[in-house]
Amino acid sequence: MGIKTETLKRLFKKPVTEEYPKQKKQPFDKFIGRIVYHSETCIGCRLCEKNCPANAITFNKKGDITFDMGKCIYCGMCRDVCPTNPKTIEYITEYDYSSTKKEALTNKKK
Repeated sequence: MGIKTETLKRLFKKPVTEEYPKQKKQPFDKFIGRIVYHSETCIGCRLCEKNCPANAITFNKKGDITFDMGKCIYCGMCRDVCPTNPKTIEYITEYDYSSTKKEALTNKKK
């Protein structure tokens, strides 16, 4: 009997869902979003790679860095351990990663 009454109550109320592509929610103040990497301030210490618990950051032999956002757990450790000022790694509040290609989730920087 409880399910039926809940259904009837919701039948005449405004929908709870949002129209996502048309209406985007504003993220919270402390939201950690997409990584932005500033290669011009990077000193190559690799502390971000060493402290990433998800192994989402890798350097290759040429010194190129790759951020795999599919592995990233958005903990912010890479930003926090970076010794450069202003920070080489920062986060922006963009949260839409929609793509049909895996390469869109990987930021490769030289």
